[in-house]
Amino acid sequence: MKILIHNDGLHAHYYQRIAWANGLQALGHEVAFWDKRTNNSSPFDIFASVEPDAFLGQSYNLDDATIKCIKMRPHLKVGLRVGDFNNDNPHILSIEVKEKQNLLELQESTGQIKFVHIHYTPTGVAETHAEYGQYGLNPVSLMMCADVNQYYNSSYDPALACDMGFVGGLWDYKAQVIKPYLFPLFEGWNYKTRIFGNQPWYGVSQYCGLIGDDDVKNLFVSAKICPNLSEPHAQQYGFDVNERIFKILCAGGFCISDKVEGYKMFGDGIVIADSPEDFRSKIHYYMDNDGERLTIAHRGREIVMASHTNVHRAADICSYFGWTIPDDLNKIINGVINE
Repeated sequence: MKILIHNDGLHAHYYQRIAWANGLQALGHEVAFWDKRTNNSSPFDIFASVEPDAFLGQSYNLDDATIKCIKMRPHLKVGLRVGDFNNDNPHILSIEVKEKQNLLELQESTGQIKFVHIHYTPTGVAETHAEYGQYGLNPVSLMMCADVNQYYNSSYDPALACDMGFVGGLWDYKAQVIKPYLFPLFEGWNYKTRIFGNQPWYGVSQYCGLIGDDDVKNLFVSAKICPNLSEPHAQQYGFDVNERIFKILCAGGFCISDKVEGYKMFGDGIVIADSPEDFRSKIHYYMDNDGERLTIAHRGREIVMASHTNVHRAADICSYFGWTIPDDLNKIINGVINE
């Protein structure tokens, strides 16, 4: 099958869409990646050049031209990322009025939308997307995942070796968690810390600038500890599992994270701290316990590889579209990592 994937920016979901594309190709499908940042062609030209069997997009980007392209192709199956829609329990990414109108009109007139999704846990989707079912839409969880094409074959790099390695941005919203958890470790401790991100961490000497995509996985196995710190809403609601953990564990890194209810899915493959003080205490403890770190990191990688790779998410997408998926996904994953 041919799948057209639409992307609208350079953010975590860009990397997840690349991961889906790699996973879908591993399952034998053709994928065209429509990156709106770099391709200004009209939707009519894009759809005509690809003639897809399925389209993965976002309801908030459904302009009139894209809707027409979908309606012109009655065979086309559609899956869309959507905002929250639960009148009794509104949350953080509530669907806009115009967005909802376009979405519901498209489904009522065509029935082509096979599923709507967001990256929350299944429990989170049930809490935040309940209203979609009343309109004939199937809300599903497409959680973040590990792109084995990009992250599995990591290697220790002396140039990246450090006590703590972190990749991520810092702005006011994220700083509400990052500052109380991480910043005290910069003072009075001689931990060698390397921080990378696509924007400067002003006033933080540990900030090392940008890091290439191919080097991120190597940082995760060259650092003794890879902290994971969440956004405030994730701590509050518990159903937003960020992509950083999947990447760290797939690469074979050791992760200590703040507490988010959804992170329980990683079981004994990560260490979770209950508070900023507990986070720093665990950093100090595991910094000097190599054997325990390696055991937990190994278990974390097993958990991700068993259920949370891009091939698994691609299989979920195919299932939601009603397509047959291979019986042995592990064989396909092994084929990808051994290429």
